Amino acid sequence: MATPQNPRPEHLTETPPLPRADLAVAAGAVILAAVALIASSLQSGFAPLITLAVTPPGIAPADGGMIIVVTPTPDVWPSIQMGTAIATLLLFVAAMRLLLLVPAIRRRHATDAASDRHTWHWIEYSQLAGVGTFLVAQLNGITEVTSLVPIYALGAAGALFLIVHDHRVATGRFGGPAFALGSAVAIVPWGVIAFAQITTLLTGFEVTASVRIVTLLVLAASASVWVVTGWRARRDPKRTDGCRTDALLGWVLPLAPAALVLSTVWVG
Repeated sequence: MATPQNPRPEHLTETPPLPRADLAVAAGAVILAAVALIASSLQSGFAPLITLAVTPPGIAPADGGMIIVVTPTPDVWPSIQMGTAIATLLLFVAAMRLLLLVPAIRRRHATDAASDRHTWHWIEYSQLAGVGTFLVAQLNGITEVTSLVPIYALGAAGALFLIVHDHRVATGRFGGPAFALGSAVAIVPWGVIAFAQITTLLTGFEVTASVRIVTLLVLAASASVWVVTGWRARRDPKRTDGCRTDALLGWVLPLAPAALVLSTVWVG
Protein backbone atom coordinates (compact mmCIF):
# COMPACT_ATOMS: atom_id res chain seq x y z
CA MET A 1 0.00 0.00 0.00
CA ALA A 2 1.36 3.41 -0.95
CA THR A 3 2.36 5.65 1.91
CA PRO A 4 0.67 9.05 1.69
CA GLN A 5 3.09 11.93 1.28
CA ASN A 6 3.41 14.39 4.12
CA PRO A 7 1.78 17.72 3.29
CA ARG A 8 4.00 20.78 3.12
CA PRO A 9 4.20 22.79 6.34
CA GLU A 10 1.40 25.29 6.66
CA HIS A 11 3.76 28.29 6.74
CA LEU A 12 5.09 27.28 3.31
CA THR A 13 1.71 27.05 1.62
CA GLU A 14 -0.19 30.01 3.04
CA THR A 15 0.62 33.54 1.92
CA PRO A 16 1.54 35.70 4.95
CA PRO A 17 -0.48 38.87 5.54
CA LEU A 18 0.60 42.13 3.95
CA PRO A 19 3.74 43.50 5.64
CA ARG A 20 2.32 46.71 7.10
CA ALA A 21 5.60 47.72 8.73
CA ASP A 22 7.43 47.39 5.41
CA LEU A 23 4.74 49.41 3.66
CA ALA A 24 5.18 52.13 6.29
CA VAL A 25 8.96 52.09 5.72
CA ALA A 26 8.42 52.30 1.95
CA ALA A 27 6.10 55.29 2.35
CA GLY A 28 8.57 57.02 4.67
CA ALA A 29 11.42 56.38 2.24
CA VAL A 30 9.47 57.94 -0.64
CA ILE A 31 8.69 61.02 1.47
CA LEU A 32 12.34 61.42 2.50
CA ALA A 33 13.44 60.98 -1.11
CA ALA A 34 11.16 63.86 -2.09
CA VAL A 35 12.60 65.97 0.75
CA ALA A 36 16.14 65.22 -0.44
CA LEU A 37 15.32 66.21 -4.04
CA ILE A 38 13.53 69.43 -3.03
CA ALA A 39 16.22 70.45 -0.54
CA SER A 40 19.04 69.75 -2.99
CA SER A 41 17.31 71.83 -5.68
CA LEU A 42 17.34 74.81 -3.28
CA GLN A 43 21.03 74.43 -2.46
CA SER A 44 23.88 75.78 -4.55
CA GLY A 45 25.72 72.47 -4.42
CA PHE A 46 27.50 69.99 -2.20
CA ALA A 47 31.18 70.69 -2.59
CA PRO A 48 33.52 68.76 -0.29
CA LEU A 49 36.05 70.96 1.45
CA ILE A 50 39.13 69.14 0.19
CA THR A 51 40.40 66.48 -2.15
CA LEU A 52 42.71 63.83 -0.72
CA ALA A 53 45.18 62.11 -3.01
CA VAL A 54 47.88 59.60 -2.07
CA THR A 55 50.87 59.90 -4.42
CA PRO A 56 49.00 61.56 -7.31
CA PRO A 57 49.55 60.23 -10.85
CA GLY A 58 52.79 61.44 -12.36
CA ILE A 59 54.47 62.05 -9.01
CA ALA A 60 56.96 59.47 -7.79
CA PRO A 61 58.56 60.08 -4.36
CA ALA A 62 62.34 59.95 -4.62
CA ASP A 63 62.65 57.79 -1.53
CA GLY A 64 59.94 55.37 -2.64
CA GLY A 65 57.61 56.60 0.09
CA MET A 66 54.11 58.07 -0.05
CA ILE A 67 52.95 61.64 -0.64
CA ILE A 68 49.64 62.86 0.75
CA VAL A 69 48.32 65.87 -1.15
CA VAL A 70 45.43 67.89 0.27
CA THR A 71 43.96 70.58 -1.98
CA PRO A 72 40.76 72.62 -2.00
CA THR A 73 38.22 71.27 -4.47
CA PRO A 74 35.18 73.04 -5.96
CA ASP A 75 33.22 70.01 -7.12
CA VAL A 76 31.89 66.68 -5.99
CA TRP A 77 33.03 63.71 -8.08
CA PRO A 78 31.82 64.49 -11.64
CA SER A 79 28.29 63.32 -12.54
CA ILE A 80 27.37 62.58 -8.90
CA GLN A 81 24.62 64.83 -7.54
CA MET A 82 24.39 64.23 -3.81
CA GLY A 83 20.68 64.94 -3.44
CA THR A 84 19.74 62.75 -6.40
CA ALA A 85 21.99 59.93 -5.18
CA ILE A 86 20.42 59.99 -1.71
CA ALA A 87 16.92 60.05 -3.18
CA THR A 88 17.79 57.08 -5.40
CA LEU A 89 19.06 55.17 -2.37
CA LEU A 90 15.81 55.83 -0.51
CA LEU A 91 13.74 54.79 -3.52
CA PHE A 92 15.76 51.55 -3.58
CA VAL A 93 14.65 50.95 0.02
CA ALA A 94 11.04 51.57 -0.98
CA ALA A 95 11.34 49.21 -3.97
CA MET A 96 12.80 46.41 -1.84
CA ARG A 97 9.92 46.73 0.63
CA LEU A 98 7.23 46.96 -2.06
CA LEU A 99 8.56 43.80 -3.72
CA LEU A 100 7.43 41.99 -0.57
CA LEU A 101 3.89 42.53 -1.83
CA VAL A 102 4.55 39.81 -4.41
CA PRO A 103 3.08 36.66 -2.79
CA ALA A 104 5.92 34.32 -3.80
CA ILE A 105 8.58 36.70 -2.44
CA ARG A 106 6.56 37.33 0.71
CA ARG A 107 6.21 33.60 1.39
CA ARG A 108 9.93 32.99 0.88
CA HIS A 109 10.85 35.95 3.08
CA ALA A 110 8.49 34.82 5.86
CA THR A 111 9.90 31.28 5.72
CA ASP A 112 13.47 32.57 5.92
CA ALA A 113 12.61 34.95 8.77
CA ALA A 114 11.03 32.11 10.77
CA SER A 115 14.34 30.23 10.39
CA ASP A 116 16.28 33.37 11.44
CA ARG A 117 17.67 33.84 7.94
CA HIS A 118 17.40 37.40 6.65
CA THR A 119 18.77 37.18 3.12
CA TRP A 120 16.35 39.75 1.70
CA HIS A 121 17.38 42.32 4.31
CA TRP A 122 21.09 41.59 3.83
CA ILE A 123 20.82 42.21 0.09
CA GLU A 124 19.11 45.50 0.88
CA TYR A 125 21.69 46.36 3.53
CA SER A 126 24.64 45.59 1.24
CA GLN A 127 23.64 48.43 -1.08
CA LEU A 128 22.69 50.78 1.74
CA ALA A 129 26.08 50.22 3.37
CA GLY A 130 28.06 50.42 0.13
CA VAL A 131 26.39 53.48 -1.37
CA GLY A 132 25.99 55.12 2.05
CA THR A 133 29.73 55.04 2.80
CA PHE A 134 30.41 56.10 -0.81
CA LEU A 135 28.35 59.28 -0.27
CA VAL A 136 29.67 60.00 3.23
CA ALA A 137 33.21 59.68 1.88
CA GLN A 138 32.43 62.39 -0.67
CA LEU A 139 31.05 64.67 2.01
CA ASN A 140 34.38 64.29 3.80
CA GLY A 141 36.36 65.26 0.72
CA ILE A 142 37.28 61.88 -0.74
CA THR A 143 36.66 62.31 -4.46
CA GLU A 144 39.26 60.04 -6.04
CA VAL A 145 37.66 57.22 -8.04
CA THR A 146 40.40 54.84 -6.90
CA SER A 147 39.33 55.49 -3.30
CA LEU A 148 35.56 55.67 -3.74
CA VAL A 149 35.17 52.37 -5.59
CA PRO A 150 36.94 50.28 -2.88
CA ILE A 151 34.96 52.14 -0.20
CA TYR A 152 31.72 51.10 -1.89
CA ALA A 153 32.91 47.54 -2.50
CA LEU A 154 34.06 46.95 1.08
CA GLY A 155 30.91 48.47 2.55
CA ALA A 156 28.71 46.23 0.42
CA ALA A 157 30.85 43.11 0.90
CA GLY A 158 30.84 43.35 4.69
CA ALA A 159 27.05 43.10 4.76
CA LEU A 160 27.04 40.01 2.54
CA PHE A 161 29.03 38.09 5.16
CA LEU A 162 25.84 38.14 7.23
CA ILE A 163 24.23 35.82 4.66
CA VAL A 164 27.01 33.34 5.40
CA HIS A 165 26.50 33.89 9.12
CA ASP A 166 22.78 33.09 8.89
CA HIS A 167 23.40 30.01 6.73
CA ARG A 168 25.95 28.55 9.14
CA VAL A 169 23.75 29.17 12.17
CA ALA A 170 20.69 27.67 10.45
CA THR A 171 22.63 24.46 9.76
CA GLY A 172 23.74 24.14 13.37
CA ARG A 173 27.25 25.50 12.90
CA PHE A 174 28.97 28.40 14.62
CA GLY A 175 28.44 31.64 12.70
CA GLY A 176 30.76 33.78 14.79
CA PRO A 177 33.70 33.88 12.33
CA ALA A 178 31.49 35.07 9.47
CA PHE A 179 29.97 37.77 11.70
CA ALA A 180 33.40 38.89 12.94
CA LEU A 181 34.95 38.91 9.47
CA GLY A 182 32.00 40.79 7.99
CA SER A 183 32.15 43.49 10.67
CA ALA A 184 35.92 43.80 10.19
CA VAL A 185 35.46 44.32 6.44
CA ALA A 186 32.57 46.76 6.94
CA ILE A 187 34.56 49.00 9.30
CA VAL A 188 37.42 49.55 6.82
CA PRO A 189 35.63 52.29 4.78
CA TRP A 190 34.85 54.15 7.99
CA GLY A 191 38.53 53.96 8.91
CA VAL A 192 39.37 55.62 5.59
CA ILE A 193 36.79 58.35 6.27
CA ALA A 194 38.22 58.89 9.76
CA PHE A 195 41.69 59.17 8.21
CA ALA A 196 40.35 61.84 5.85
CA GLN A 197 38.98 63.86 8.75
CA ILE A 198 42.24 63.57 10.70
CA THR A 199 44.21 64.64 7.63
CA THR A 200 42.10 67.78 7.28
CA LEU A 201 42.96 68.75 10.85
CA LEU A 202 46.69 68.13 10.34
CA THR A 203 46.77 70.23 7.18
CA GLY A 204 44.89 73.19 8.59
CA PHE A 205 41.57 72.61 6.85
CA GLU A 206 38.43 72.08 8.89
CA VAL A 207 35.46 69.90 8.01
CA THR A 208 32.24 71.65 9.01
CA ALA A 209 30.38 70.53 12.12
CA SER A 210 27.37 69.55 9.99
CA VAL A 211 29.48 67.11 7.95
CA ARG A 212 30.90 65.58 11.12
CA ILE A 213 27.44 65.14 12.64
CA VAL A 214 25.98 63.58 9.47
CA THR A 215 29.00 61.25 9.30
CA LEU A 216 28.54 60.14 12.91
CA LEU A 217 24.80 59.63 12.46
CA VAL A 218 25.25 57.44 9.39
CA LEU A 219 28.03 55.50 11.13
CA ALA A 220 25.81 54.92 14.18
CA ALA A 221 22.91 53.81 11.98
CA SER A 222 25.12 51.37 10.06
CA ALA A 223 26.65 49.99 13.23
CA SER A 224 23.20 49.51 14.78
CA VAL A 225 22.48 46.76 12.23
CA TRP A 226 25.43 44.75 13.54
CA VAL A 227 24.50 45.54 17.15
CA VAL A 228 20.90 44.34 16.65
CA THR A 229 22.09 41.17 14.90
CA GLY A 230 24.61 40.30 17.63
CA TRP A 231 22.25 41.26 20.47
CA ARG A 232 19.40 39.16 19.12
CA ALA A 233 21.76 36.20 18.67
CA ARG A 234 22.68 36.39 22.36
CA ARG A 235 19.07 36.87 23.48
CA ASP A 236 17.84 33.98 21.35
CA PRO A 237 20.72 31.47 21.07
CA LYS A 238 18.44 28.71 19.70
CA ARG A 239 17.07 31.04 16.98
CA THR A 240 13.44 30.48 17.93
CA ASP A 241 12.30 34.07 17.38
CA GLY A 242 13.73 34.99 14.01
CA CYS A 243 10.62 36.97 13.07
CA ARG A 244 11.28 39.48 15.86
CA THR A 245 14.86 39.91 14.66
CA ASP A 246 13.58 40.41 11.12
CA ALA A 247 11.09 43.04 12.28
CA LEU A 248 13.79 44.96 14.16
CA LEU A 249 16.10 44.86 11.16
CA GLY A 250 13.29 46.13 8.96
CA TRP A 251 13.14 49.35 10.99
CA VAL A 252 16.89 49.75 11.57
CA LEU A 253 18.14 49.33 7.98
CA PRO A 254 16.67 52.59 6.57
CA LEU A 255 18.20 54.75 9.32
CA ALA A 256 21.46 55.35 7.43
CA PRO A 257 19.90 56.76 4.23
CA ALA A 258 17.41 58.68 6.39
CA ALA A 259 20.31 60.32 8.21
CA LEU A 260 21.89 61.21 4.88
CA VAL A 261 18.87 63.38 4.08
CA LEU A 262 20.34 65.88 6.56
CA SER A 263 23.19 66.42 4.13
CA THR A 264 20.74 67.84 1.59
CA VAL A 265 19.15 70.14 4.18
CA TRP A 266 22.12 71.11 6.30
CA VAL A 267 25.32 70.59 4.34
CA GLY A 268 26.01 72.74 1.35
